[in-house]
Amino acid sequence: MRGLQTNRHSSFHHLLLLFLVLLRSDRCFGIVCYHCDSIALPECSQTLGEVGVLPYKECATELTCAMSIVDSITYRGCGAETPIIGATYSKTCSTNLCNAGVYPPGRLKCHHCAGQECVAAPASKPKPCRYHLEEDQCYTDVISSSDAYRGCTSEQNHTLSTSAQLCEINGCNEEQGAWTQVCATCDSAIGRGCKIDLFQVNTGRCNVSLYEECQQDVLLGEQEDKYCFSFRRLSRVVRGCSTKIPTDLEPYVEQLEKCNTSDHCNAGCITQQKCFTCNSVDQELCRTNITAIANSTCSSAEASSCFSCEYSNWSIQRGCGAPPENPQITKCYECDEGAGCNSKDFTRCYQCSTDQAGAGCANWESPGEIYIEECDEPAAPCVVVSFNNATTARGCQKSDFSCASANVASCRLCEGSFCNKGSFPEERLWCHQCRGVQDCEEISRGQTAMPCPARANEPEDQELACLEYFDINSKEIVRGCRSNPELYYECLLRSNHFDSCRTCHSQACNNSPGRELRASYELEAKALSLLQGKSSAISIKFSNAGYGVWLIFSVIYIVTC
Repeated sequence: MRGLQTNRHSSFHHLLLLFLVLLRSDRCFGIVCYHCDSIALPECSQTLGEVGVLPYKECATELTCAMSIVDSITYRGCGAETPIIGATYSKTCSTNLCNAGVYPPGRLKCHHCAGQECVAAPASKPKPCRYHLEEDQCYTDVISSSDAYRGCTSEQNHTLSTSAQLCEINGCNEEQGAWTQVCATCDSAIGRGCKIDLFQVNTGRCNVSLYEECQQDVLLGEQEDKYCFSFRRLSRVVRGCSTKIPTDLEPYVEQLEKCNTSDHCNAGCITQQKCFTCNSVDQELCRTNITAIANSTCSSAEASSCFSCEYSNWSIQRGCGAPPENPQITKCYECDEGAGCNSKDFTRCYQCSTDQAGAGCANWESPGEIYIEECDEPAAPCVVVSFNNATTARGCQKSDFSCASANVASCRLCEGSFCNKGSFPEERLWCHQCRGVQDCEEISRGQTAMPCPARANEPEDQELACLEYFDINSKEIVRGCRSNPELYYECLLRSNHFDSCRTCHSQACNNSPGRELRASYELEAKALSLLQGKSSAISIKFSNAGYGVWLIFSVIYIVTC
């Protein structure tokens, strides 16, 4: 019996094939096998075993069917007739039409194509990859809107670009390769309707309609770089395509709201703004307790921001939209962070540093050269900082002055105007720190007392101390902290006696009068001067022995003094 041909659309051939199979079961002829090769019929490599999909043949005397893959070509047929020399894979079986299916089982199936037609989503079924590798992947590599490649990475018949898309599921490389994205484009600074649809106010709908369109070509793999955007900053809203971002928005690219889910995906309207609306001239709570006033929805749909302004008479005005233009306004801020964002007050803080203002900036007992700083940021905290070198500074928190600044030993933040007052740091020992100047002779309380510097690796259990002494080399009074190792070393060496380097442990305790610190030195100097005077008046008639006795008594006199 000669081989019969059939196709997938012929019901007659299907019935005939089933008849042959049934007839074969009662006769001694060969079995029926699929008979094809993937050169002449590409489907030969990917049949799933449906009846009538592939040509078949009744083998004359063979009792086996076979399937093999030689040089990536798939062969199916009767056992002895199917080539196996050089086969990558092969199998035989002994039942009718048993050489169906994909072999080896589990081989990844991907779409294969190249060129302009490959840009569109594939219409044909995926084909098995040539090799059976667990790490194999399907790829889609779109080069341009008219050139693309799809296939298996294991076959290495195309060098993948950096934008190639990889996946690991049968037929997964079927996505559209290129498309046109349509976005809404408008700018509220140029025309109305870009913030909220003026014809849909209070209707519950939230899509703008007064916009033009922009288009951009998008390739698979570059969705993150091609998108529709909307931008909101204070009183301005802008929408458009990522390929046409206005130049003045380039610094704010990270703040753009991006989408690429559908055309016009950036056309959603913004929520109508809610702001505090009041004036302290007729409503004192507008200044003193704004939270006692309820914020309200702005009457204008175009108001996307809130404002708060302070006038020269110290009155406060708050409202919707951009700040008013008035020559009596001294400062304003505009915000859009959320409902009632214009509740923040204008903050003023004490500003000083011990480098310029002296100890009063730290101990607050005799504050001088203390200024008032108006903070640039609304509701900015006030700060007082003590640095490792024992200097202290106060002011408004800003990027270059905060508790996170370098070499901060201790820091305190507080909310509200002028809250950064008072001595700081309270837990650190305070000592008078001066040398030689007139103010160092007679100390007034707090006049020169400042926190002692914090040493690196300072032991936690070490008791801090103040020191004071009279320097016999420079002839001046010196006061400071024992935690300053160089100063303490000088105190021990340059005072005229060991006990002349005085230390104490209470706040600003090194306040002894200067005349008291130099008293012992002056007494010794006077004694020495007296000794020299007496020595010159003594007659030379004294014998050497008598002179020796006199010298001994002189020394005793000096020591006892």
